[in-house]
Amino acid sequence: MPKTPAWSPKPAIEKLPLAVRKDIRDNFDSKKEALQERIKTALGSEYTISVKPGEVWAYAEDGNTSAGSCFNGYFEGFVTGLESFLKTYGDNGKQYFNDAVKQSEITLEVNPNGDKGETISADVKDGVYRILFRHDRLGYNQNWQESTILPAVEGVETAGFSLSAKHSIDDKYDEEIDECKEAISKILGAEFTLDPNFEEVYKALSTGITDSKDWESGFGGIVLRYFQGLQYQLERQGFKDDDMLQEGLQETIESKTFRIRVLPKTNSTTETVIEDGVVYLQTRPDRWGYNTNDMGEGLVNLL
Repeated sequence: MPKTPAWSPKPAIEKLPLAVRKDIRDNFDSKKEALQERIKTALGSEYTISVKPGEVWAYAEDGNTSAGSCFNGYFEGFVTGLESFLKTYGDNGKQYFNDAVKQSEITLEVNPNGDKGETISADVKDGVYRILFRHDRLGYNQNWQESTILPAVEGVETAGFSLSAKHSIDDKYDEEIDECKEAISKILGAEFTLDPNFEEVYKALSTGITDSKDWESGFGGIVLRYFQGLQYQLERQGFKDDDMLQEGLQETIESKTFRIRVLPKTNSTTETVIEDGVVYLQTRPDRWGYNTNDMGEGLVNLL
């Protein structure tokens, strides 16, 4: 069976027909300023929209002269998607996007992956945000861009948390942890600290889970569930209203701290250990998020 030849981009059209150039002037160039203003309003800084018409329109069907309308459709779809993206991710989304797209430029290009490319996707290359169309799908799915922004932004290496993880902490963990902390302190008869140990846990998971990044969007929520599991276990083990158990715990756990930890290897899905006056609630990367209600199991036997 003959080998399928590797895909290669088409050469740019050196001079576009007059009808195509007119459509670009009337339906794209005349609208760029308004689109750029919407981007500035959304992101708080100036951005430039750019297209190389001869390179992009090489993929249009023969006889199609609506280049300007096509280009405008892609950027309209991007701006609408960006606005929705920022409704979800707020100021964090704005910061991560601006940090990733250092050249403050949005462009439209053919997907370099050829037949393997999606109908519409995006990436950030050399600080430029690229809206990518598949070579045989020019003009398709222009309004489906909200879901392409996050992976494009997260494709740029950054120090610290990914945007998904940061959003999960802010949206899932921070919203509910105070209630959990108050309940645990009440059960134990003294104020205890719940240490999510986010930086170390995130680092351990980033190196320990290599087959997918899906865990990042639930990162904060899982840490919250571990502490909620601890609350359940403390009630189940009888700490509530038992002065002897409460005093025994307080004497042993001098720091009055429960801390989440992820280790390369553990003997079980969830483990509870006491080290240097701290209760470590630990798991390993391949069991992350499993059996959250078991976290803290057996604590009373360690006292």
